[in-house]
Amino acid sequence: MRAVTIDQAREQLGELVDAAVEGEQIVLKRGARLIAAIVPLEATLTDAQAQRLWRRLAAGRARGKVREFATPEAAGKFLRRTSAFLGRRGQRAAVVTDSSRST
Repeated sequence: MRAVTIDQAREQLGELVDAAVEGEQIVLKRGARLIAAIVPLEATLTDAQAQRLWRRLAAGRARGKVREFATPEAAGKFLRRTSAFLGRRGQRAAVVTDSSRST
């Protein structure tokens, strides 16, 4: 498992996504607190885990706290352009790299 700060993730997003796709566990942290993970969409989840994930994403979308991106590059550009976005407490971002998946 590799834990990186949000600032490090901003600088290395493409590399981190590639590592996650290859099976490495990537965890994002704010200070000492682990707050999110980068996982491949093909990761094997139990049905219960998948249901919880989709419920959390739907709830985040409803609250306006989830952003979707077609590519890792687009997500990286957004994160670089809006660094203050991630600095606010309670904000989250999700990166969706396969825009053909239905939500």
